[in-house]
Parts: sequence; structure tokens; C-alpha cells
Amino acid sequence: MEDFYVSEMLSTGQIQECLQAAMPSLTVFEWAMLVGDQEPMEFDSTNPKHIFFEADAAEVPQFPQHICIYRTPNEHWEARALWLGQKLSATYQVDVLVPFTHPEKPDYPYYDIVFQNGSSYLADDSETEFGEPAAKPVCLLESYSLPRAKFDTFGNYIIV
Repeated sequence: MEDFYVSEMLSTGQIQECLQAAMPSLTVFEWAMLVGDQEPMEFDSTNPKHIFFEADAAEVPQFPQHICIYRTPNEHWEARALWLGQKLSATYQVDVLVPFTHPEKPDYPYYDIVFQNGSSYLADDSETEFGEPAAKPVCLLESYSLPRAKFDTFGNYIIV
């Protein structure tokens, strides 16, 4: 599962279009499963090419939309989340926050990568009280270069 937070509310059509363009060999469905929506009629849970996403309100004041993607390949999910977050940011000119495991500090749970205006930044959400309207914003620490990652049309990681 990949998840990220977006600085502006995107429509389900925009999200679906971006995901479908990134992974054209998969069929992308919108399904708000966690709030009890019915499974889309065309969705086939036995078909590994069928994935779905849900988008809902987030608890992060500067990133009001939370997007989760389900049924993508289990391997390299964090790299795929960064890759997709960067694509969403570039496509719709929005800031996108992606939870991140820093390779030098893997036990620190508060790191994120924020994509903003074509750049990636290491961010820290340790001072952000999720769900509180007056919460401190996520803090951008520094510009952060990510390793190059490439994925095929099914969302599988390709070793470069």
C-alpha cells in the first residue's frame, strides 16, 4: 500500500488519471472501502491487474487530502509511493507529502519527503499534532535528493 498527503483536494478523476498514466497496464478504480462504499461493479479482486485507491480528508492541516493505493506489488512500496507522489505533484502543481524511512536513521518515524515546485525536501512531522486544527506545520528540513527509481507499466520496480 502506498499513501501520501496532498496540499489541495484533487478530484477522484484527477487521481485516477495520474495513476493510470503512471501504470497503464493496470486498471485503476476509486473505491472508498474504509467508509463502507460498495465495491465498484467492474472491479475484480481476483484480477491482479485491478488496483484501487481511496481519497479522504487528512488530519494534517497543510495537507488536507490523504490518498491510499491498494493492491500494487508488495515489493518496493516506499520507492513506488515516492515515485507516484512526485508524479502527482508535477502533474497538478501541488505539494505532496510521502512518509519516508531515512536510510541513516531508520528508527526515527517522523521523516517525510515533500515534493514542492519540482524539488524534493526532507521533512519532519514530529511537532505536528495530527487532527488538531491549530497544529504546527510539517517542517521542511533541507533539500533531499532521492535515488533514481524506475517502475514498469505494472508498478514493478526496475533495477537501474
